[in-house]
Amino acid sequence: MSTNEALEFDQLCQDYMNALYQGISGFVSYEPGEKEEGEQKKVFLTYGEMLYPSVNSMIECMEIDENDVIYDLGSGVGKVPLQYFLKTPVKKAVGIEFSEKRHSLAEQVFNQVRQEFPDLFAGGRELIAINGNMLEQDISDATIIYSCSTCFSEELLSGMGEMADRCPNLKYIASNKPIPNRMPLAGLLDVDCSWDKTKWHMYSRDGKLMKDITRKEPAISEMTEASGDSQQTSGTI
Repeated sequence: MSTNEALEFDQLCQDYMNALYQGISGFVSYEPGEKEEGEQKKVFLTYGEMLYPSVNSMIECMEIDENDVIYDLGSGVGKVPLQYFLKTPVKKAVGIEFSEKRHSLAEQVFNQVRQEFPDLFAGGRELIAINGNMLEQDISDATIIYSCSTCFSEELLSGMGEMADRCPNLKYIASNKPIPNRMPLAGLLDVDCSWDKTKWHMYSRDGKLMKDITRKEPAISEMTEASGDSQQTSGTI
């Protein structure tokens, strides 16, 4: 695909997502007791989104093929899984969301994509929305884990790290808060979100990303408490 063709395709994807989400927002009101129930289960329902161009930047950091499976932990209305499904050859994109309202909106959008573009699901490709507690789900087939973890507690982040360490084929983790896990921190990605500009922690199995990283003196040193503590350093992207 030429550069111009890639730009045209990207614009088509963005326009399509804008149309799909016309009138749909993840900033929903909660049912009585829903927020408190979530917090009791270590799940926090505060909402925010990474914007479309920044998700593209994240995708560009990763080597993705038709064997990859992405899980978005705390997926809101499903925008990130859908963008991966449209823009990359992943065989499965899954969003896990605790809020029933946000989950139902994601299901609505995903069903519309199935109806309008069934060819995208050829070869058994899957686009899935799951309603439930992320810590109770089986994500062992994940090769990519994404999470907009801004308001997550340290306890929840530790639980996510434990889940990640049980994924034998995991290649990447992308999270705006550090997640303790066995993979090295490959860099920090500057992104635009619905609330502000921020940096995303990009972990990779081999400590490398597809996008060039300018490494400076380590800005962050993290010690993982998973088996075999190892120091991790960051770069800027």
